[in-house]
Amino acid sequence: MKNLIYLLLALPLLFTSCSNEDMATSEEPVQVSFCAEIPQPMGTRASSTLSVDKVYCAVFENGVEITNLRQDIDIVESQSIIFAPRLIKGRTYDIVFWASKAGAYDVTDLTAITRTTGGGAATESDFDAFTAHIDVFVSNDNQPKPIVLTRPLAQLNLGVTPEDWDGVASVSTFNMTPTNITISLTGKDTFNALTGLATGEDKSISYNLPVSGSEFTIEEKTYKNIAMCYVLPDAQKENFDITFSINDQNGDAIRSNVAINAVPLQANYKTNVVGGLLTGTVTYNITLQTEYNNTENKEIE
Repeated sequence: MKNLIYLLLALPLLFTSCSNEDMATSEEPVQVSFCAEIPQPMGTRASSTLSVDKVYCAVFENGVEITNLRQDIDIVESQSIIFAPRLIKGRTYDIVFWASKAGAYDVTDLTAITRTTGGGAATESDFDAFTAHIDVFVSNDNQPKPIVLTRPLAQLNLGVTPEDWDGVASVSTFNMTPTNITISLTGKDTFNALTGLATGEDKSISYNLPVSGSEFTIEEKTYKNIAMCYVLPDAQKENFDITFSINDQNGDAIRSNVAINAVPLQANYKTNVVGGLLTGTVTYNITLQTEYNNTENKEIE
């Protein structure tokens, strides 16, 4: 149950009884209840605070949202979340969920979700998000159906060894403390929660991030975090060529336009790129880590 949001499709509450023969053509409205349960905070080793505080629930029929059924529900710890739209028996609907921090994304159209600028997100961790979509045929004999919200995003972490950090930051070396990093890549920035896929044309995307220097552990080795960002993979999994530049406390360049090619990024996974990224003297590792899934892939460069 860890790191997941579970939704339960409950049995519909029927206002009147009818036979199965009549059900297919009935226009009788039925209340179908969805109950959301929020487990323990779903953090990461590089960023451990869950910022998601809102679930956006919608009903689509034939690809078109029934706007009067949209509901935005606050996530409150230890409280259940109930989404109970009234639907018509005998019809099939798409039920769509998107969970994120309020204001972090433009969710006016759940088929074209994008980041906001100057909205509710103060840090990169505020762009964490979860989603799910299912088809529901409304009938008399619906059984409880669990639904799992997962991240449509890949989390990219860049980390360096303590020795690599000290190689530039120590007063005995260059006294250049990594302070700011810019990561650039080419990819998509729009998500369709109805299909569960990124949409649109590829474009240049940049992340301008503060360097935390916080410690995290991978395979019993300790690294210092220099960047964490969320990337939207195409078709849920994609290899990206990334470029980063990093500056010190005075704005001076420590490294500029460093290219790392074929970094595997997959939705609901996190990829760690760790090693001598500051000095360039140590071979780095790329690991596709199974923080939120049951299977694992690893690549080492």
